[in-house]
Amino acid sequence: RIEQRTVLSMTFLKTHPTRSTYIPQLALLYQDARGFQHVISHGIELSKKCMVLYGSTAAANADSQNVIEIDGKPAASVMPPPGEQLKKSRIEGGSAMLVSVPPAKTAGGGTKATALGGVLILGQRQITYHSTAEGATKVLPIGQALLLSCCPVVEKEGSASGDEDMLRYLLGDENGRIHLLVVGRKGGLVTNLHFETLGTASVSSALVYLGNGMVFVGSQFANSQLVQILDNPVPVSAVSSSGGEESEDGRNPLEETTYLQTLEEYTNLGPIVDFDLRPTGDESKDDNAGGTNSYRQSVVVTCSGVAKDGTVRLVRNGVGMKEQAEVEMEGIKGMWSLRRGFDEHDDTFLVQSFVRETRILGVQSSKDLEMDGSTDMDDDEEEEEGGALAEVTIGGFNSSKSTLFAGNVSVGGADLLVQVVEDGVRVVDSATLEMITDWSPFRGDEEESDDDEPMGFITVASSNESGQIVVALRGGTLVYLVVESKNSKPNLRKVKSVTLEREISCIDLRPFESTSFSGNDSMDIDGSGPSRGTGKSHLVAVGLWDDFSVRFLDLNESSNTLDQLLHINLGRSVDANIGNDAEEQATDSGQHMMARSLCLVTMESQSTNSSPAVSNSSSSSNKVDMLFVGLGDGKCISFGVTPPESSSDEWLVHSRKEVSLGTQGIHLVPFQHGARACVLATGDRPTIIYLTGGNSGSNSNPKLCYSTISLTVEDDDEDEGHASHRNISVNVATPFRSSLLFSSTNKNNSSLCVADENTLRLGMIDDIQKLHVTSYKLGMTPRRIAHHEAGRVYCVGCIGGAGEGAQIGGEANMGNCVRFFDDSTFEEVNRIDLEPFEMILDVTSVSMCTSSSSSGENYKPFILIGTAYSYPDEDEPSQGRVLVVECNSGESGNLKSESEDEMVTRFVRHVTQMPTRGGVYSITPFYGGTVMITVNSKTHLCKLNLSDNEIGELTLVGAGHHGHMISLYCKSLADEMSLKGGSSGGKQLAIVGDLMRSISLVEYLPKHQVIEELARDYNSNFCTSIEMLTDNIYLGSENFANLFVLRHNADAPSEEARVRLDTVGGYHLGEMI
Repeated sequence: RIEQRTVLSMTFLKTHPTRSTYIPQLALLYQDARGFQHVISHGIELSKKCMVLYGSTAAANADSQNVIEIDGKPAASVMPPPGEQLKKSRIEGGSAMLVSVPPAKTAGGGTKATALGGVLILGQRQITYHSTAEGATKVLPIGQALLLSCCPVVEKEGSASGDEDMLRYLLGDENGRIHLLVVGRKGGLVTNLHFETLGTASVSSALVYLGNGMVFVGSQFANSQLVQILDNPVPVSAVSSSGGEESEDGRNPLEETTYLQTLEEYTNLGPIVDFDLRPTGDESKDDNAGGTNSYRQSVVVTCSGVAKDGTVRLVRNGVGMKEQAEVEMEGIKGMWSLRRGFDEHDDTFLVQSFVRETRILGVQSSKDLEMDGSTDMDDDEEEEEGGALAEVTIGGFNSSKSTLFAGNVSVGGADLLVQVVEDGVRVVDSATLEMITDWSPFRGDEEESDDDEPMGFITVASSNESGQIVVALRGGTLVYLVVESKNSKPNLRKVKSVTLEREISCIDLRPFESTSFSGNDSMDIDGSGPSRGTGKSHLVAVGLWDDFSVRFLDLNESSNTLDQLLHINLGRSVDANIGNDAEEQATDSGQHMMARSLCLVTMESQSTNSSPAVSNSSSSSNKVDMLFVGLGDGKCISFGVTPPESSSDEWLVHSRKEVSLGTQGIHLVPFQHGARACVLATGDRPTIIYLTGGNSGSNSNPKLCYSTISLTVEDDDEDEGHASHRNISVNVATPFRSSLLFSSTNKNNSSLCVADENTLRLGMIDDIQKLHVTSYKLGMTPRRIAHHEAGRVYCVGCIGGAGEGAQIGGEANMGNCVRFFDDSTFEEVNRIDLEPFEMILDVTSVSMCTSSSSSGENYKPFILIGTAYSYPDEDEPSQGRVLVVECNSGESGNLKSESEDEMVTRFVRHVTQMPTRGGVYSITPFYGGTVMITVNSKTHLCKLNLSDNEIGELTLVGAGHHGHMISLYCKSLADEMSLKGGSSGGKQLAIVGDLMRSISLVEYLPKHQVIEELARDYNSNFCTSIEMLTDNIYLGSENFANLFVLRHNADAPSEEARVRLDTVGGYHLGEMI
């Protein structure tokens, strides 16, 4: 044992490689009972496995039978003489780290080299070098900073930077700054210390010098970084714009230059001090239960980071797309991929539609390009291992007009290509690329054949691989065509048509796998590509302008017209199964955004343990016919489709789900990812939609998942290729498969061609289920966060601090603040600064009852903020507040307002506040439009009274509950649908988590206005978080990184069992919650 109790840091002293015969020396930095700090060293006797304390002068006599050998030689067993044993008293207070300095290998000037090296003592205001053997102490004053990490700069093994007379060390402080400390020697003795700041990176927990100026900055508080030390300083703005996420808020404005350049960042979500869930779609009614739809996919929003590295992180499922090529190409309106042969797996042509013209890119091998001697693309573009894309022509295609649709068709064994333009349909032989037949709306049985007739032009078109073609003409006319083999020659035949009441906005003709007929399907045996089938479709889906609905029309040739099979109202108030009889019941929800894109697709969910290639096994997959509708405002609506089982049955749709995928119009593109059918939704946040779950042997139903695409780009700068990640916007897209352009070891990966307004990109899609993290810098430490759906804002409680970074800018914030950010753009809406010493303890979004009358109760959404005043002379807060804040979304109820000049102003209004006699640790929604709060050791119920002039008052209801040490958490099952009543058992229940006394169950009795304890857990669990799962099942976490589950047996025969919460489960998580 050693006498030193409070040890702050320790390190082994470095010794001379040949002259030292001393046992290992352990240097300790410790603090005594009076607060003074000292440095002392002790010896480690390896042979006896004991410690030789400072001051021992006799040699440690090793037992000859227990001699420890190191590198084949007996270990040293002699303590240094008292004059060389390290000791330094009364060093600077606030020192936190010891760094050992090796002794000089050779001595100059006739002096003798010492066998023991010294130590660097890193303090907050000075750096001290001390060596008792050398008899030297050097002190270097520095600016106030807590140094957290250190590493030597070693270019070659055994020498620091190749110069023995100059040792270099990298130091990282609490503000994220990286410093260079130079220890200068002369004649083998340390003569001077030099300290210089290189720049700012993440707050480092560890530094590792990799050589050639490369440094890895490992951080527990932010993203870890790979940093390059530059030879000459550069402006900070240049490094920030080209490299990492450095922001103006986190940088000292006086530091205009830096020696550091961030090459790459590695995502770190920790430390996560709080998080919330933000649903991605609008709230809708559940199809079966009539309640709130709880299956909306959510984004996890976390409070991460510390100080200048404080961020809000958005974590969601995503898909990585690795960019293979990129070329500037403006004005692409549509894209389609074509195969030269119908049964080929690789695509050959990429058809691009522009305004009044069509261009075609073809895949050519490198040998063909060398023979042609012409390539229309640069080296930085689509060329990849043995092939490239070059502009080609298809003789049978009309290149002087915009293409509305292009695709492959197989009829009677003939491989054909189809192009639809505004004045007709063209069928082209895929072998000769010459047109075989065509059809025009300006010729036929009708007398009007003038080309200038505006009602005759084609506006929308769709086709499938069986030869079915549907085109929409101006005026709302829909024409059904088929490509058929007549006398072994393909021919186009008009089957029937119908005129609808409005212009047609979108159509889709893809067949469902379960209902396709008269096809020669061919299976994909090896799973290396999508299956090819020529099944025909029973129906066509049609969307109209100025009509919030979708129609299914019958393609059966037994009728002369396209009869309506089903009318689907896209509004929210619809039944579980919608047929033609339910059309009158479906009410419009007030939305006026019509369908812009339709997609009929059979989606398949696969079990995780089955091979992706085995797609036809009923034991590992579940196929569902789906209808997807893309709206012009960025929303996507999906339905499950049930075909009729007999001729007397009707087509039905069910399981309506609406998700907001962005703000731009959506175009839906189906594609195959391995053996799984997926749908790409374009827009400002392109998203891949796929089906998961619901396999045989599973109790869950199939579930739609939405994964945002994140583009990965290999940077081609002067440095070696480093990957960067960014979000992209996609206007048009198409799947494009080519073994010449894309090389991938994973056959399940698919390739896409996407384009925005200015750029055409080709890339490979990675595995679908992957987390993507988006960071938003705060420049301060986030402590609490809540998503306020009614106001469409994030409410973030931040610790401002009065550190150096805040003072240099001229603004000293002594307390906390509450910041409000838009949940889509993350622009700051407002900010509320709190009083000095006021700490934020909880932030919650709730709906409260503001008034009640004979007509009913009035509920309004608010944000409640619980605080405490943390004065330095108080062990427990004696004061606090509950702040009530109202925030609106800045949107009117309808998309079209009565006056175009009418603008809804977005505001954040402080409604009222309630002072408390202690800190408000937790706030949770409760029944009847009230909230339950915990104040120190007490639990109270509060209600809000709002007068006609919007002046509110938050008051306590009845008597609170007393009986805890410190009530840190409270939870209930009250939500917006059950605010008026109680739980399923008619009781108004809640649970309270105590600092030391685990979880207790309480009940509020409205008749007596009291909170009464029903049961408690008698185990001593130090709660760190709690959650109420059901009325009698509760989940908690404690300080030993364990999860535990409690159950309340309310029907137990004995009173002793009813007042006890039984532990029914436990799990060691290993991390603090």
